[in-house]
Amino acid sequence: MQWPVLLVFKLNWFAAFFWGEQAVWFMLLGLVALALLQVRNYQWAVLLPCAMLSVVGVIIDIALVEFGVLSFSSPNLPVFMMLLWASFALLLPTLASLPKPFMPIFVAIMGPVSYYLASLANVFTLEPGLWLGLLILLPLWSVFAYLANSLLEKRYV
Repeated sequence: MQWPVLLVFKLNWFAAFFWGEQAVWFMLLGLVALALLQVRNYQWAVLLPCAMLSVVGVIIDIALVEFGVLSFSSPNLPVFMMLLWASFALLLPTLASLPKPFMPIFVAIMGPVSYYLASLANVFTLEPGLWLGLLILLPLWSVFAYLANSLLEKRYV
């Protein structure tokens, strides 16, 4: 496990969780650190699948906001959530390097758990209710986990 990558990601996650929009500059620094760490570990080519996965994640969250599943204090997806997706995408090659079934299972389960914790902390609201919102998120995160595994499996194991 590449502990510096995990540590920087967790710092970005905690910044988003506790400070939201006020953490954008801190998260940008964390994003640069994550990119440099992953380039050092895997070369520059790692940034392309990470960028693709980040865009997919942001599109998923924008769709969830548009369909009323996620509700923030602002009508649009906040910048800190987009930066969190970029941070998470840069963590994925590290997770893909773990033993075979770990990454997709971890991503499929921990994605909805993260949203659950954030909704309990009032970072956003899951509609039309917490449990129904989680039932919507679970298959989305499972598909995202499969996509991430497909993009990263052969390259970063």
